[in-house]
Parts: sequence; structure tokens; C-alpha cells
Amino acid sequence: MPTTPRRNAKKERILNAALKLFSQQGFHATTTKEIAAESGVAEGLIFYHFGDKRKLLLFLVNNFSFVAQLQEDAGELSKLPADEALFQYGVAYLQFLRTNMDYLMLIWSPELIRDAEVSKEISRLIGGFGTAGSSMLKQAAGSSRQPEHTVQVAMMMMTSSILVYGMLHSRFGEEALPLGDESYIRELVRLLLHGMGEESGS
Repeated sequence: MPTTPRRNAKKERILNAALKLFSQQGFHATTTKEIAAESGVAEGLIFYHFGDKRKLLLFLVNNFSFVAQLQEDAGELSKLPADEALFQYGVAYLQFLRTNMDYLMLIWSPELIRDAEVSKEISRLIGGFGTAGSSMLKQAAGSSRQPEHTVQVAMMMMTSSILVYGMLHSRFGEEALPLGDESYIRELVRLLLHGMGEESGS
């Protein structure tokens, strides 16, 4: 009988293969037979671990989340000053986006945008970005006095800005945004905490 780590490795291969094929070919166009071939496992193992292709899709949507990673890092981030915590958050989020491009292609694909169940899960995950990051903003001077919805909007501004930056950088390279990752995120954090009225570096 295979050991648990070996079974987990096969499950991971199935997930990686499904994500790749779903993002490249589309969910409906991909068969479990293709996923099995791509992952190098028997087709029956997909049904054993996930039940069916639809449940496999929902597992992918629910488990490729930056929120889980942020929650793991939250303890360390909470020890930092607010601007540094937000900077580290931004760097980690950008790295997540870049290493999970197949996931982004999948959840924003036309067929899944029309999928109500998937959209509900994506909405929950996006909401989690704001909730998970809001404590860092509340650390900032005066931000604790802000209404909760203001903090949520501020975090949405940050995550959406980093998402657009990552997409532009991926498509056009450094010519589009010559600042560089760290400089861009530091400037974004400065604008978020202090607005346009404060000189950069002051």
C-alpha cells in the first residue's frame, strides 16, 4: 500500500495537471483521461481523490488562495511597522500572482466567469484579501479610526493595483513600468498610507 506522502504526491500531480489543462484548454474541453495522462496516474485515482471533474475544479478554486499564505505569515507581519508589513504583503502577493498565472487564467476564463458557483467562491476569496490585510492598515497611524468599509476599499485598491502591475509587467516587461517591483510596491504603500501630499522618501 502506498505511503501517505506518496498518495499526496499523486494528488498534487493531478491538481497541477488539471490546473494546467483547464487554463490552457478550458474546463469543459478537458477530459479526466487527459488529466490522468498529463499527471501520470490512473484515471480512477482522479475519481478516488475528488469524486468527479467538477469537484476537482472547485477544489482548485478553493485551495489556490493567497489568503491562506497570508494567514500563515500574519504573525510575523504583525510585528512590523505598518508600512513595512504592507510592503511585505505586497511583495508576497505579487510573487503569488506570478507563480500562479495558470490559476488566474482559469478563474478569469470566459466559461468560469459565467459559472455562478465558481464566481461565488472567487468573490469570497477576493473579500478575504481585504479582510486578511485590513489589520495591517489598522496598525497605521489614524487608520484605526477609519470605517471598516474604507479599510476594505483601501486594501482592494492595493491588491488590484498589484494585479494590474503584474499583468502589465508580464505582457510588456520593464519598458511599461521601469520602477521595478520593490520600488513600485513601496510607492504604492506610501500613497495608500499618506496620499499625494507627502514627498517620496520623506
